[in-house]
Amino acid sequence: MTALLHTWFNRHERARIYPFIGFIVLLALEPLLAKGLLALGLGAEPTYLIRSVSALCLLLYFRRDYLELRTRPSVWQLLTAVLAGGLVFLVWVAPYPAWLGGHVAGPVAAMPTNTTADIFWLICRWSGSALVVPVIEELFWRSYLMRRLDHADFMSVSPAMVSAYAIIVSSILFAIEHQLWLAGLLAGLVYAWLYRHFQVLWVSILAHVTTNAVLGAWVVCGGHWQYW
Repeated sequence: MTALLHTWFNRHERARIYPFIGFIVLLALEPLLAKGLLALGLGAEPTYLIRSVSALCLLLYFRRDYLELRTRPSVWQLLTAVLAGGLVFLVWVAPYPAWLGGHVAGPVAAMPTNTTADIFWLICRWSGSALVVPVIEELFWRSYLMRRLDHADFMSVSPAMVSAYAIIVSSILFAIEHQLWLAGLLAGLVYAWLYRHFQVLWVSILAHVTTNAVLGAWVVCGGHWQYW
């Protein structure tokens, strides 16, 4: 299987695909993973931590292949990223009807916050969402897929030359990944524009980090657990 994957994807592709796909596969297997952890008497809480740590390990393994992360953003670009991420957060929490992916009204199970262990798992959930997910998603959706839609040798495609077709299609696919698909589409378009405009992947990553970090704080402080 490994040899087959190596035939399908070169190292640059694997470096951007594997962390993302690994995270998604572990998400799909979460019920089985939780069941196994419960059988061991460990509780189901570590499932998100396992996903985040697995993705982080793959990111570290492929770290030398992320050439686009060697370009650092300027102060102006950092400010733009934070503002854009905040805008996406507002778009994300806007009220949407069910047909646009809006959450159905009703009681939602909250993460417990009674013990030190509860707080630890809550921090793991927030940090994974805010610090790990944005990196693996921007490397996959913007750095890889968006440019791959324009040319098989995606590393040769300058972000500034990415076509409208690639931006739209990659953003639509990004939207499908999320329940709030309209918000996901708008978020994908914003992150894609940032990468195309500034040609610095850190800008779209930091915008994504801002969105997820503020969203996580809003979920916990406001009790809006349906967004997690």
